[in-house]
Amino acid sequence: MILAIALSPWSQRPSANDVADREGSFIDGVVTYQNLTPVKGATVSAEPLGRAMGAITPHAETDQSGYFVIHISRSWFGKFAVAAMKEDEDYPDMVKQFYSDGKFVTVTLTPRHPHATVTLRLGPRAGVLVGTVADAVSQVPLSPCVEFRRAAEPGNFMSASGLVKPRYKLLIPPDAEILMKISLDGYKTWYYPGTVDKTAAKSVRLAPGENKSVDIRLEPDAKLKTGCPAPLNSR
Repeated sequence: MILAIALSPWSQRPSANDVADREGSFIDGVVTYQNLTPVKGATVSAEPLGRAMGAITPHAETDQSGYFVIHISRSWFGKFAVAAMKEDEDYPDMVKQFYSDGKFVTVTLTPRHPHATVTLRLGPRAGVLVGTVADAVSQVPLSPCVEFRRAAEPGNFMSASGLVKPRYKLLIPPDAEILMKISLDGYKTWYYPGTVDKTAAKSVRLAPGENKSVDIRLEPDAKLKTGCPAPLNSR
């Protein structure tokens, strides 16, 4: 008689020694929601702290039981910020200072201690801005540059080109006053809630999981160069 034994996801996981023997240094653990149920499909990153990043940040995805293992190159000893995100459920990348405000789990890997195990908990959800971006006159869709800045901490900001598409969805830290600036060469700079006058700019504040619709219309000014060129084929 052959007995079929169904193993749970937890029992199928390799031991720390097994993983170490195969892969070298690693960080593993579990990601849960606030109610402690496991999170499937979350992305967990291990960001090296105190040194320049010359490669893709080590990361891994959680399985159905919330488990992950991030394999680290043997030469990458040092301190890491470890955080999870699940943007399809509006949980932002908490390894980014703008979202976490520095409140993330850290681990230190050394030749004597090349492995670390952590437990991460998602939450709260981000606030969500959705809307469209277009030329105020022609209504042609635009892909500008965006800058988010914490009003209480001007040095804590996030900026990027291509982050805002003609139809966009942006996650912002919940329960925080956030300044929003939109720029594009050939257009006047736009400030939330919809002004080209910087002194009239206001902050946006959203509760966890709160959605707000903001349609952005940029006023043309061919002479203005903001330092944000239009992406190819964006207009």
